Amino acid sequence: MNQQTFKTRLKVLRIGFMVVFGVFCVQMFSFQIMQHEALASEAREQHERKSVIPAQRGKILVRKNRLSQELTPLATNNTLKMLYIDPVLLNYPSYTPREPLENQTPGNPPMAAQLLAPILIHAHCEKIEGCEIETDKTKWSDAEQMAIEGYTRQLTEMFFEMEVRRVVLATEIPESRIAEIADMGIAGITATDGIVIADPVLVEDKANAAAMIAPMIDSDPAKLEQSIRRRQRRYVEVTNQIVPEVSDAIEELKQNPDYKKVLRGVVLKDEHWRYYPEKELAAQVIGFVDNNGSGQYGIEERFDELLRGREGSIYGAANAQNQFIGGGTGLGIEQAVDGTDVVLTIDRVLQEGIQQILEYDTQTFGADSGQIIVVDPRDGKLLGMVHFPTFDPNEFGRAYEKYEIDADQKFADEASKDFNQRIPTVRDEEGRYYRYYNKWGPEVFRNKLVSDVYEPGSVMKAITVAAALNAGEVEPNTTFNDPGPVDVLDGEFTIKNADDIYAGRLSVVEGLIKSRNTMIAYITRKMGAKLTYEYLKDFGFGEYTDIDLPGEQQGVLEYWQDWDESELITRGFGQGISSTPLQMVMGFAALANGGYVLQPRIIEEIRHPNGVVEKTEREVIKRAIGEQSYLQTKAMLRTSIDKGYASKAQAKGYKLMGKTGTSQTYDTAGRALRGEGTTITSFAGYGPYLEPEWVVLIKYDYPTQSQWGSDTAAVTFSKVARFLMRHYGVPPESE
Repeated sequence: MNQQTFKTRLKVLRIGFMVVFGVFCVQMFSFQIMQHEALASEAREQHERKSVIPAQRGKILVRKNRLSQELTPLATNNTLKMLYIDPVLLNYPSYTPREPLENQTPGNPPMAAQLLAPILIHAHCEKIEGCEIETDKTKWSDAEQMAIEGYTRQLTEMFFEMEVRRVVLATEIPESRIAEIADMGIAGITATDGIVIADPVLVEDKANAAAMIAPMIDSDPAKLEQSIRRRQRRYVEVTNQIVPEVSDAIEELKQNPDYKKVLRGVVLKDEHWRYYPEKELAAQVIGFVDNNGSGQYGIEERFDELLRGREGSIYGAANAQNQFIGGGTGLGIEQAVDGTDVVLTIDRVLQEGIQQILEYDTQTFGADSGQIIVVDPRDGKLLGMVHFPTFDPNEFGRAYEKYEIDADQKFADEASKDFNQRIPTVRDEEGRYYRYYNKWGPEVFRNKLVSDVYEPGSVMKAITVAAALNAGEVEPNTTFNDPGPVDVLDGEFTIKNADDIYAGRLSVVEGLIKSRNTMIAYITRKMGAKLTYEYLKDFGFGEYTDIDLPGEQQGVLEYWQDWDESELITRGFGQGISSTPLQMVMGFAALANGGYVLQPRIIEEIRHPNGVVEKTEREVIKRAIGEQSYLQTKAMLRTSIDKGYASKAQAKGYKLMGKTGTSQTYDTAGRALRGEGTTITSFAGYGPYLEPEWVVLIKYDYPTQSQWGSDTAAVTFSKVARFLMRHYGVPPESE
């Protein structure tokens, strides 16, 4: 080999070496710099263990009564035991990973099942105390023996299963791909209903199975192979929310020297469950926490992030069995932060008392549902938000329970005039029909006082009259002519009084007493669309109140330039405009407090775990009417109860103010429905006369005993007013 050739080869080798070295450097740069975080994270996942420290969810509290500073919970946490098993320890109580299982002493899972079944079968005993736990089989009835023996077999099967037998590899897979996977015929792989499942014990060639399936489910073959590797079951939940008597009996059994080894793989641990001690009380205000720990509806949803707090963790190096190593040294701890407590403005005694009144009257009037809202007009605090029907947040799942009806029954009901067509019927994928046991299903969760809108009807007349007084368009004794129906738009529409009675010349006071639509036609024509619209806006209609509750509706108030003359008039008596009951009661609160539109408040305080307390304060949005108009309207609304259609709202000995409302509803073609069971009835009022302390709005949906607010909601108002006067310690003002 000549020297020139040698130099050439050496040069090539040097270049090759430099290329290889360069590639190596690039790869090292990628590993150490570009992929450092990802690789470090993967390494930590393989060699570290992280245990969660749960945070206590914050409480939802109210004051015990209006004179007390002592708080009582509407939502709190209950600590109950959960039982889980380690099947490996149940089968091999002295288990060590350093020895093959065949060389280790077996346990006695059947005996463990026989010991636990007679006790654990009572895990969810509904009695607060006194659950009858009988372990002497000679005292079991035939039914008890059959149930316990069946449960014993179920537990035995569970205890023997030491390996993971079900791994969900993918969901929501198209049916075409599901069919292809099924046709592959891979042992241990099941594909059906959009789900691909593996039984690692039955999958023999895991690498090949992963390679075949991965493209079909858009997965990485290496990760998929890891998913289907055989592994032990070291944690299996048996049941949770175990009543104390049962968990105590199991704990006692575990401490018995005769059974300690047999039950070594049986573990009880504390779990915190949401608990609602007052059950149905203010359920729609509170909401509930679902099975995933998330707040649903009400305060639980609105303040979910604050209430849940922040979980803590313990993390550190772990061995192959996922156990912490190092004797506790080198462990990192991030402390949990408990959730924030929320104190509501709800008056517990008031809420409970009005709940009883509403439940009775809703059933008496044959209404689909009823709601009552009570507000303090002085500061905007919501004192009561009551619904019927309602639900128990501890058992919210019952609202979903259904029973099957046959198709003939379903179609017969649809054709029947006697059947309430608003009752929901549910159809499943197989064409079967169901109805809810509670009649309305999960609709009972909704706070209709903020999430439902309705046409308020004649209750709105009080707002319109107050606006006209304040605008100087009329005085209480201003007269108008009421000879008959009022034609508008050249006779295209006719405005009639509800009773179709016309009394000739009337004063505005008399028109309000008799709830005359023709009086509103006179007033709104004088005011004009722009001024009427501005006053309705000032009172809060068509605007969110920004109440601290989820699901609030804005209501509908179209811009004044879009109104024709008929719409101007009907807006004035509460038709063609929609509002929530909350908007309506806050409008009436302004009539009761001197004309001030307030921000409604459901939150009294927010108490943070660090000791900081946030208190809400009275907030004035604007003043809608002045002092003189306030006093005139109050006197007129008192006369409405004393002498008008609202006379059934009277409470003997007390001077009260209020106005009835009856709202039409419409069929799918937009035609107005008439008669019992077709209207929404309401009443808004306040008291006492001199210094009003409360404002109430009562609303019934489709009462069947009467279509009028004067015969339904007004009657309930009388009861509520008497209750509130006693509750506030107000003596009778007159006899």
